[in-house]
Amino acid sequence: MTLTVPLGDGRAACLDTIDSFVRAVDALSEYELLDASRCHGWSRLDVLVHVIGGWHEMLGGLVSSVDAEPTVDAASYWSTFVVEYATDDPVPELMSQRRRSMAYARPASATAQLRDVAAALRRGVLALGESPRAWQGHIFAPGDYLAVWAVEVVVHHLDLLSDEPPPPSALALARATVEALVDEPLPPSWTDSDVALIGTGRQPAPAWPGSATVRFPVFD
Repeated sequence: MTLTVPLGDGRAACLDTIDSFVRAVDALSEYELLDASRCHGWSRLDVLVHVIGGWHEMLGGLVSSVDAEPTVDAASYWSTFVVEYATDDPVPELMSQRRRSMAYARPASATAQLRDVAAALRRGVLALGESPRAWQGHIFAPGDYLAVWAVEVVVHHLDLLSDEPPPPSALALARATVEALVDEPLPPSWTDSDVALIGTGRQPAPAWPGSATVRFPVFD
């Protein structure tokens, strides 16, 4: 099932995730940032630094306007991502992220850079026009590009285990993404946060009528 997101909806959700992720990080002390996150093997600081790297990549896509038809949508991108980056050994990536985090003298240095990149990213998201964007060898409609990043960041917001609530707009997109990938609606008793965590393998899925045919995670 495809998932096409209008530019206005993708923009709103993406801006919401940028602002809420920064608030969530700012609410944590340096000591708390060194505590474990929801991601196995990563501290909260590792998640923060991973998002900084992702936002730098996102900025590259924002300026890569192309005259071509989209090759993926807001859901199918994740299917290609799983194929391209799947591995039976997650340890090298976990360790490489730790090394990237160690480049910062202390967590406050990373949070300062996060705020700087977030400010630039907000300007880029607000200025994004209707032309498709090229990124990672794929072509995206602009709303789908922003939706992919809104989902990426809202999942990492959940990874922070923060008291700052993740934005409902991005959680709704995460649910729509997971349901598009499994090609059926998930139980309404599952909250949007549940669906985001279950869909990415961060939380086990309760038994439900479709559980015999759906295997999670559907993306990570």
